[in-house]
Amino acid sequence: MDAQLPLLTWEKQAEHFRLQASREELLIRISKLRPHAHKRLALEERVQQITLRQMEIENELHDRTRALSR
Repeated sequence: MDAQLPLLTWEKQAEHFRLQASREELLIRISKLRPHAHKRLALEERVQQITLRQMEIENELHDRTRALSR
């Protein structure tokens, strides 16, 4: 089995898609703010947190796929 069945990972995939939508929304809001605005810095920090969580989910999904392919 090369890839994990989507039914087994749908919750993680759904979370990843929600995070991506949130991240894109924040990036749009950031683009409308001045470069050194306090709100911009706070939003950029939130984007970093979301990106980190997305990477964690991707690693979890990859690890599950690797474990099933063994």
